[in-house]
Amino acid sequence: MSLGLEDLSIVIDAKPTSGTTSRLDAQMDVRTKDMGYVTAKAQTPIHGLTLDENDRKTVSIQANIDDLSWTRLFLGDAMELGGRLNADVNIDVGAKWAWTSRGTVTGRELRFTRLDDGIRLIDGQLDASFDGDIFRLDSLTFPARLRVEPQEWRTATWLKESPDAKDGKLTVSGQWNLSTQQGAFGVDIFRFPILQRSDRYAMMSGNINLDMELPRIAITGKVVADAGWFNLDMLGGIPTVDSDVVIVRAGDEPAAEPSQAATDMSMDIDVDLGRRFYLTGYGVNSGLVGNLRITMAGGKLTGIGALRTRGGRIELYGQKLLLKRGTVTFQGDITSPILDIEAVRTGLAVEAGVKVVGTARRPRIDLVSYPEVSEVEKLSWLLLGHGPDDSGGDMALLLSVGTSFLGDGEPFYRKFGIDEVAMRSGDLGSAGSILPVESVVKSLNSGTSNEERKFIAITKALTADFSVSLEQAMADTGTVGRASYRLARGLTAEVSAGTVNGLALIYRWFSKD
Repeated sequence: MSLGLEDLSIVIDAKPTSGTTSRLDAQMDVRTKDMGYVTAKAQTPIHGLTLDENDRKTVSIQANIDDLSWTRLFLGDAMELGGRLNADVNIDVGAKWAWTSRGTVTGRELRFTRLDDGIRLIDGQLDASFDGDIFRLDSLTFPARLRVEPQEWRTATWLKESPDAKDGKLTVSGQWNLSTQQGAFGVDIFRFPILQRSDRYAMMSGNINLDMELPRIAITGKVVADAGWFNLDMLGGIPTVDSDVVIVRAGDEPAAEPSQAATDMSMDIDVDLGRRFYLTGYGVNSGLVGNLRITMAGGKLTGIGALRTRGGRIELYGQKLLLKRGTVTFQGDITSPILDIEAVRTGLAVEAGVKVVGTARRPRIDLVSYPEVSEVEKLSWLLLGHGPDDSGGDMALLLSVGTSFLGDGEPFYRKFGIDEVAMRSGDLGSAGSILPVESVVKSLNSGTSNEERKFIAITKALTADFSVSLEQAMADTGTVGRASYRLARGLTAEVSAGTVNGLALIYRWFSKD
């Protein structure tokens, strides 16, 4: 890093005051082109070449630092500190090295960034003072700044449009005893984006207290989420190992047992998720309400609490299912909550769906239905929106689609923009009428076997009410194209062309008795 150094000088001046005593004056000046300057002065009696602990000594520091970015030489790549800092501090050292201090420290346009955590505090202002052996932090304030727009649309819309998302700030105040190395600080949070990343976001209001008596640091408090979003998909993006796993590479010596941590940090914070906290990923898309207690002991972060889903849907097997109920329970590792969610495909005679249980990293999915039907029927109602045909002709396709091709939670044909693929047995081009369908070529109801009457139906929904489909006979060359439009609940108009041509109005209803 180029410091732009213009002046670096150290001047030491010793003047005799008696036969064996001199007065020593020292001054250091550091001046740079863009980063400001620091001047430090010290004065003390000296006896020969030794200092007497009972002599009075003074130190004064004047600093005008225009850019704190040089601190990254000591902070590393993951942390950044910037801004302007002014200091005028005087230290008076008395008998037996007892000392007192006086002075002020101010900072403007301060910036603190931790890249890995998505924490970015900018445009900060600092007002602090030294009084005796007390460092008093009158105010350290950072205004809320929207830096990253969340990918979750509800959170992003609220941040842009709601007045309740504006004028946030974070303020820290407290004091620190320089002699005893203990103190307390309070953090007042108001509509402040504590966490800003494209895959997670948290705006909070509340209070956090830090009680420190080094090496012990205790963090307590209570916060409410003004807005929040967590994407579960990111949990599977980076593989991790348990904390008790030690990796020793070839040529490395096994590491010694770690010594006790230099800092003993504990945490106990109650978090209320408020009304605008959302959970997405692993097919889940829902609001969450509830409370979560976040604790940390021995360097391990844990969460305790039960959160309830609020509306929303879950996407599984290529279908968007309505969430009937659900809880997300934290019982330890905060990155792996326990899911208990039930969702169904509604508006059908048999409302089939799934029940998701297990951890977010390893969910287990079971089929459910109302009323209760067989597993094959559940899968048919879930995937196709109707029960399997009476002949069981599409059972093989159901099993194939429901098992082999659902590796990523989506039927394989969805990748080609197709909404439904089914193998059926019956009259090609039939609109569901009790009357047989006749073509100009031959009668399709001529006593042939079920195997000969099988056909494949491929359907694409263009809108919620309009769909097109293609039916291809398996045993001959019969082909029928169909367009369907839903006129009202249960009433559909269908136009067929191909081997069978016609126009039909169909009214369907289902009896659950």
